[in-house]
Amino acid sequence: MGKIVRNLQERSNNKKREAGRQGGLRTVARYGIEHMRRIGKKGAEAFHSRYRLEPVRLNDFTIVHRETGEVKAFLSGLLF
Repeated sequence: MGKIVRNLQERSNNKKREAGRQGGLRTVARYGIEHMRRIGKKGAEAFHSRYRLEPVRLNDFTIVHRETGEVKAFLSGLLF
């Protein structure tokens, strides 16, 4: 991948990130912090109903699907 293409992708990612940040700030301004807290709580409940965390080595965890036992990711972000 050329340097120009990577630079364009970084700009695109930064624009998306900034748009997401601004949208989140507008949502907080419109609905308030309690609304955002409830959304976060529901998201956490949904996550924990689908997945469980299992320790790996000394300082990491895997995210494992409760029904299939499939390892979805490492909590640290490391690849398989």
